[in-house]
Amino acid sequence: MTWHNKIDFDHCDDGPAHGASSHSPMTPGLTNTYDDELREKAGMHTPPPPPECMGLEGEYDSFGLVRRLAQTLDQQLDLASIDTLTLTQHGSALCLAGSVDGSALDRIVDIAKHLDGTREVDVSQVSVTH
Repeated sequence: MTWHNKIDFDHCDDGPAHGASSHSPMTPGLTNTYDDELREKAGMHTPPPPPECMGLEGEYDSFGLVRRLAQTLDQQLDLASIDTLTLTQHGSALCLAGSVDGSALDRIVDIAKHLDGTREVDVSQVSVTH
């Protein structure tokens, strides 16, 4: 099962993230990390989508952030076999739910924080296993 299959689109929404503040709509997010290649592709669209809505190829996608997280996690061999988490997106927030061991959760959160457009990573619905 790929990470894309672990996205719970029924619980995603494209509204503002929980506790969203007044950041500039084009700032990169938590770690100030821009995805230059993706932004260049997004810039070809008029108007360019905000970072949380940049799809895999820079197109407008309401759930582009969670799709990009899934694609990145699929490329991590040590995380590919995890089947106990689901992913959702709420505006510029990525939310995880389920159970996973602590070191894997730390890696997933670190990856999520570095995605262009992430303003929050919510793990309140994750139970950590040992």
